[in-house]
Amino acid sequence: MNKFCPMPGCSVERITHDGPGLLHVAAHGTRPGGRCPDCGRASRAVHSRYWRRPADLPSLGRALRVDLCVRRFYCRNADCARCTFAEGLPELLGPYARRTRRLAEAQGRVGVALGGEGGARLLQHLSMPASADTVLRLVRDLPLPEQELPRVVGVDNWALRKGRTYGTIVVDLERRRVLDLLPDRTAETLAEWLRRQPQVAVAARDRSTEYARGIALGAPGARQVADRWHLLANMRQVLERWLAGAHARLRHLPPGPGAPADARPGSRTGPFRRTRAEGAARLGRRARRVALYEEVRRRHAAGEKLLAIGRGMNLAVGTVRKYAYAESFPVPEAPPSGPASWILTSPTWRCGSRKAARTG
Repeated sequence: MNKFCPMPGCSVERITHDGPGLLHVAAHGTRPGGRCPDCGRASRAVHSRYWRRPADLPSLGRALRVDLCVRRFYCRNADCARCTFAEGLPELLGPYARRTRRLAEAQGRVGVALGGEGGARLLQHLSMPASADTVLRLVRDLPLPEQELPRVVGVDNWALRKGRTYGTIVVDLERRRVLDLLPDRTAETLAEWLRRQPQVAVAARDRSTEYARGIALGAPGARQVADRWHLLANMRQVLERWLAGAHARLRHLPPGPGAPADARPGSRTGPFRRTRAEGAARLGRRARRVALYEEVRRRHAAGEKLLAIGRGMNLAVGTVRKYAYAESFPVPEAPPSGPASWILTSPTWRCGSRKAARTG
């Protein structure tokens, strides 16, 4: 029977079927004795026996529970403070554990892939039920995988509390994994971390002189490069500053060839041409709005209340009312054009006009 239900350090006595989805396995330890965990002295003198009932991996789609008879031994060392100790089964389960090590590892692996709530839902169907909090605890108990030593790292600041407290994040750029989070962004802290990683050959950073000094102190042989993101960000910032300063000069440029005579300098004479994807997305949005309009009209003609239509279709009551009383699909009005068009469409102006109307 041990061949069909292997248990390290134990002998299976019998397997019983208890209910439609549960199996009970009765087993006992096979070692001749035990060793005191405090003094390490071996003993075979049995003091008593008790039962442990941990859960194990399912079998044939059924949950499995082990009825394990565990012995308690006397400690014959007179100088040891422990009088008795329990039989140890380190390959099968740990002290005070409610599940075997293999079951805990399987549940933890599911939690790594799906998280707490998702893992708990899947384990319920796999006959390995566990709560979301238990799944997360088992994930934290899993040993960390051995990682290869990084050669190309990226260094940047990281906000512990945005605008107030900042640290340093170090990333393995080859494997796209976070290596460490340093408590501050000083050169000394970064240099101390790099001294423990002598194999680092390339360090990507921003334009910070503090990081440059930290890399030079901690990894003087590493090549320092500016990463692509910061290069693009710096180029965008320079371009924005230049355009902000040149905006007044751009407005005094003469109209281009083919522009109307009354066109304002530095302004667009027409809308930008949309791409095919943008045009298709616009048509799709219009088709969805037309379908909503027709559904609202159909329900309203059937005698359904406006509030009920809005709740059933997840629409605002104002939108439902507009669709219900419109004889054709209402086309959105184009915003007015002209120098003062922003005043008519500005939410601030509209709020101010309402306030003025109430107080006038």
